[in-house]
Amino acid sequence: MSISITKKITGYAVASPNGDIPAAGSFQSAADRRLHLKEVPKSLTAALVWDKRPGTTQGNPSWTYLVKSPNWCFAMVVGHLEEDGVCTPFEVWVMGEAPRGLAALAKSLSMDLRTRDRAWLRKKLDSLAKCPGDPFDMTMPSGILVRMPSEVAAFARLLTLRCEELGVFDEKGATPLIDALMSKREPKTTTDGTLSWTVDIANPVTGDDLTLFLKEAELPETGQRRPFSVWLAGNYPRQMDGLCKAISLDLRVMDPAWALKKLTQLEDNLEPMGGFMAQVPGSEKSRWYPSTVAYIATLIKHRFMVLGLSDALGAPVGKSSLKVVESIHAKGTPVAEQPKGELCGECGSFSVVKMDGCPTCLTCSWSKCQ
Repeated sequence: MSISITKKITGYAVASPNGDIPAAGSFQSAADRRLHLKEVPKSLTAALVWDKRPGTTQGNPSWTYLVKSPNWCFAMVVGHLEEDGVCTPFEVWVMGEAPRGLAALAKSLSMDLRTRDRAWLRKKLDSLAKCPGDPFDMTMPSGILVRMPSEVAAFARLLTLRCEELGVFDEKGATPLIDALMSKREPKTTTDGTLSWTVDIANPVTGDDLTLFLKEAELPETGQRRPFSVWLAGNYPRQMDGLCKAISLDLRVMDPAWALKKLTQLEDNLEPMGGFMAQVPGSEKSRWYPSTVAYIATLIKHRFMVLGLSDALGAPVGKSSLKVVESIHAKGTPVAEQPKGELCGECGSFSVVKMDGCPTCLTCSWSKCQ
């Protein structure tokens, strides 16, 4: 007995083993009920322009917005690279008194900014722009007063605005991530429900006391289980709902390498005064985790391993189709080769070499013989 989902997920039907839809009231519940995806894409084509933040030793341009709500006041910075008149945003940061969880969301979205799929970026930002919370009025850069559903929504709206100003969404190209989605929208159950993986999390330092719900579906042909959505319940900052929305969309990408890369990115998310001791997934031992978000990412990665989707090191099992394709706009400004030598006590550079038998600094011209 399974719940069948069509390609566009325009409707759902409870189907019997022979494919017939029973009359109302004749459906019998199964003990281990899970969503069953009828059709999924086969692979994920090259999606990332560059895997990590490009080196910008000499700095890079950026634009800053200030977000003020009744409870928070923080700045968001959108960095970009310029080359041949083309501006490519590649990172977003939050600074100041930002809600907990928003820095992790910014880190995750920075990877989305570095994709080749602009439709994917638009889809994720549009979803976050509707994230509920504590509504407030905010003046947009155009001077228009707009009602924001939450701080996460304001963050997403401003990032969307900056991308539009830089012409990001004017780029028409392939949509590898959109094409690799198991379902365009999050699959929904009937009233008979479905099973999910749940785990309790308690951070005594921050007061977080919550339950993590990881909804799973069965893939066609193999019957393998795949997590496709994550949500939280309990006592936690509601801004983390935005991070859950973003991760849920990542989980629906067919190639698990994409979600695993996103989760690995969050495993070292450090929150000031937010680190705590917690049980290591799959072990009786405990260790220190830098934040609640980092522990959530660790737990989801552990679930991937239990389901046979990744190995113990977090690498996807089997051949991954996720590739990095370099762009001419993805490379930072080259830096001249630095002279190598001993440490200079005057300027602090490693530029002291022997010239005519006398130790001399090539950077500040200090000389031991002077």
